[in-house]
Parts: sequence; structure tokens; C-alpha cells
Amino acid sequence: MLVTLLTGCSLVSVTYNRLPTWMLWRLDAMLGLTDTQSAVVRPALADWHDWHRQAHLPRYAAALRQWQTLARDDLTADQVCQAFEQVREWGLQAAERLLPVMAALAPSLSDAQIDRWNRHQRRQDARFAQDFIDPPGQVSPQRLKRAIDRAEMLYGRLDDDQRAWLAQRLADNPFDGEHALAQRQRRHAETVATVERIRAGADPVREVQAGWNRVLVPPTEAERRASEQQTLAACVQLAELHNRTTAAQRERAVQRLQGFEREFLALSNGR
Repeated sequence: MLVTLLTGCSLVSVTYNRLPTWMLWRLDAMLGLTDTQSAVVRPALADWHDWHRQAHLPRYAAALRQWQTLARDDLTADQVCQAFEQVREWGLQAAERLLPVMAALAPSLSDAQIDRWNRHQRRQDARFAQDFIDPPGQVSPQRLKRAIDRAEMLYGRLDDDQRAWLAQRLADNPFDGEHALAQRQRRHAETVATVERIRAGADPVREVQAGWNRVLVPPTEAERRASEQQTLAACVQLAELHNRTTAAQRERAVQRLQGFEREFLALSNGR
């Protein structure tokens, strides 16, 4: 049902145990870290990983156990939105726990690293636009493929009617790719501005927290409402898709959720 909000990878154990290395690699690709910067970031990511393993993985396993019961029956949009909000809150907690890493790293970033970061973000934005901004009167093939792949990861192969329904539902969905891209760009610009203030002498800890708060809050009431409407539409779509699945597909989803639960429990115990 909502396991795709937690992970899109079937090799959970392998991926999770390598998470600090992957995060460091991503930061290095984005910024071109110096050896000194890597030496600061690496142990901080390891500490974050230990915290996350102990504080969050048992919660994920418990939620997956609840979702197994829900997955056997029809769902309402409210049920999906409740689960979505739960996962969103976990994501925010995990991200906020990383703010000290940014506070430690920001003062040492050079002009060249900021330029590299901006170039990296422009490339990521271009990929996002290709995947999520629909051509006039059409659904982006990449967006449709992504939606089908995520559904089939949980339910197994969708039949032709289910695929056709999903394509039409995406066409009807009020998702605004251009608005989402603008929000990505706003958040990046705010984050860079936060780093620049720190480089100019602002207190790193206070400035990072203030910047995080600004990133989280939509700048206008209209944007807040638009975000809420898109979230609700996604919840409705997920519930309707689930309610169109067969008994066999739901049983496969239950088994899939059970597998994720076992893996998260094992990982929470350090295995």
C-alpha cells in the first residue's frame, strides 16, 4: 500500500546497512568534499545511522504490521492520508536530525563548491522536469512508468484494465509538475542562502534551524492549499487503485509487507 513511501528497493538490508556510505557519496558528488570535510561528515553520518536504526526502524516494522491488516480490505483516502502523514513525519524527523551535519559543514564550503552544488541542482531539476512535467494534453511517459513500477512492486503485475485506469487517473490528477519544480527551486535557493549567511558569519546552528523552518513552510497561503490538495488527490488515487486490485494481488501485497517488516526488525537489531 504505502511501502513505496519508505523505500523503492527490494534489497532493504543491503541498502540500509550501506546508507552512511551512500549519503557521503551523494554529498561528495554534489559538493566535491575535501578530505577534511569528509572526516567531519563521515562520523556524523554514522551517528545518525545508529540513531535511525534504533529510533525509527521498530516504528517502521510496527506500521508495516498494521498495513498488512489494512491491505486485505478496501481502503479510504483518509486511511491512506493517515499513513502518508505518519511516514512524512518520520522523514522530517530524520532530516532534522541531520541539521547538525549541515551546520558543521556550511562554514567550510568554498565558492567553487557552492557553484558545483548549483550545477548539480540544475541537472536534478532538469531530470525532474522530464519525469514530472506532462506534455500538453498528455501524461509524461516517465511519470506513468514510475507509477506502474511502484504499484507492481507491491501488487505484482497490473492487468491492462488497471494500467489503463491508472493512466487516466494520472491525467485527471491535479498534480502540477511546474509548481512542484518551482517549489524544489525555492527550497534549494533558501538552503543556499542559509549557507551563504553562515559563510558571512551567522551562527551555524541557529541559522540552519531557521533556514530549515523557512524551507518547511510554504511562502503563501495559496501554495499551502495547493500542496494540501495535491496530497489529498494522491491519497484518493492510491486508495482507488488498491480497491481495484484482486484478492491475489492483495495477498501478494500482504506478503510483501511481511517481508519488509521482517527486514526492518532484523535491521533494528543490528543484523
